[in-house]
Amino acid sequence: MSFYLANQHILIEGPQKASVEDLRAEFSKACGADSVVVIKKISENHSGSNDLAEITREVGSAFVALNDEIDVFVIDSRSHAPYGKDPIWEVPLSEWDLKDNAQPALRGVLSSIKSFLQHQVQKSKSQEGAATLKPFSIVILGYREAFGGSLDEVILKLQRDISWIHTNSFVSFIDLPQPASEVRAEAILAAVGMLLSTKPSSGIVSLNSILATYKAKAGSDYSSRPDVEENTQISIPTSLSAKKPKVKIALSFDFDALSAFLGTGDHPDNNMSDYSTGIFAGRIGGRRLLRMLKKHQVADKVTWFIPGHTMETFESTVKEIVESGAEIGLHGYAHEGAYQMTLEQERDVLQKCMEVSLRLTGKKVRGYRAPMYQLRETTIGLLKEFGFLYDSSLNHHDSQPYFTPTDPPVQRIDFEKPASSWMRPTALAPMNTPSGPPLVEIPTGWNNEDMMALQYFPHLHNSHGHVDVRVVEQRWKDIFLWLWENAEAESPDGTFIFPLLMHPDTSGMAHVAAMVDRFVGWLRSWGDSVEFHTCASIAQDWLDKERVQID
Repeated sequence: MSFYLANQHILIEGPQKASVEDLRAEFSKACGADSVVVIKKISENHSGSNDLAEITREVGSAFVALNDEIDVFVIDSRSHAPYGKDPIWEVPLSEWDLKDNAQPALRGVLSSIKSFLQHQVQKSKSQEGAATLKPFSIVILGYREAFGGSLDEVILKLQRDISWIHTNSFVSFIDLPQPASEVRAEAILAAVGMLLSTKPSSGIVSLNSILATYKAKAGSDYSSRPDVEENTQISIPTSLSAKKPKVKIALSFDFDALSAFLGTGDHPDNNMSDYSTGIFAGRIGGRRLLRMLKKHQVADKVTWFIPGHTMETFESTVKEIVESGAEIGLHGYAHEGAYQMTLEQERDVLQKCMEVSLRLTGKKVRGYRAPMYQLRETTIGLLKEFGFLYDSSLNHHDSQPYFTPTDPPVQRIDFEKPASSWMRPTALAPMNTPSGPPLVEIPTGWNNEDMMALQYFPHLHNSHGHVDVRVVEQRWKDIFLWLWENAEAESPDGTFIFPLLMHPDTSGMAHVAAMVDRFVGWLRSWGDSVEFHTCASIAQDWLDKERVQID
């Protein structure tokens, strides 16, 4: 049955009368009292082509009833659960022979979207309609697993098609947790309202993520509501502070390419297939990531750490990166680890890379990241000698800048000697006081990067390559949310850095590229609380602040 919410112009499909007041409150709060919202429920029977005429009629009736204006089109596909709603003892054996159980759910959703967009296209073609066509939103409620592996591609295609009608319109899929019976309708409706209020990039987002994000941003009233608190679980079940920290996103890229197999990744069994992945990074992966950064308008607010070998071998790609306005930092020549070289070799490599960088950028390089984070005391000395502003290879802290330490080498235990020879404390330099020329450390670490989990190197024992990208994506979100909640305890002014490291070798691959695109969009959705910065700008700002305090 269809009915309207009084004075709110909201048309509902399905038995939702019990939550009329909640609907009115949620959508009014998120979208404004004048927003026109339609909720279309997809039944289990809406799965074949014979239903298209019925769906078209229903959608057309909604447009007529609402004076040809619909701002938000919500498609409720919860009737399609990933494993079916019926208990296994009631499922006919013939159903197990179906080759693609995702098709019924997908067909019903796409049929509804098609009917909705056909009306919008026709409206845009008329002179009067084109002048009055406003941005619109499509939100799909459902279970990701019920749609199979094609859902990401479908959402991307829909967003492309929708942008042809109106550039400021979007489509999103809200992935609901299982079992559905534990999630109240009010929590789902609240999440829809929150999503619409942020005007996100298109994509697939979990219900829990939306609610957690909202609580983190606003310290919202929802945190005290039983329909949300009892029925959502996030990885870190915190209250999430109502205060808004200031977050500096230190997004960086290690452009290893072919050099990854020459220095720290050298192995006698490396072969043409291994080298091919490096060539992919240099010619394809780097450009894919650059396009993603331009899409999110942060290409000039990131840092690329590029080996000299990559600069000279893939010069055309590197020039495109330079032209984007990004900062360029050094990353060895052939991805050599400091412990592989003599001090003289280390000096020669650093000087050569400085010269190549200056030729390509026209600027003196200011930052350095050691290949595989393998630097030693001599490396720090050379960076200070050549006037570098910062290093980004260590993690004495994971979210705050500090002065790069000048600790003496940590001594290994010699078990051939008496125990008294090693039972003594390790001398450590302070992190808030520079020793000699100040060198700022911008933290980084294995948990904030993509490669070890998502890249497969046949001859590197600690690489994986077959981890689901969503595992890494959720880990990054967990890190961010914990730092957000604890910002005041970590820093006097509540500011923190969120370091994030990607590789064209890894994040340039198609299945990872979609995830990093989503994640960068997620970071940007936090609004003015989050800013993207180059590592150099973060280091300089922090150094200026520390110098004021020191003086």
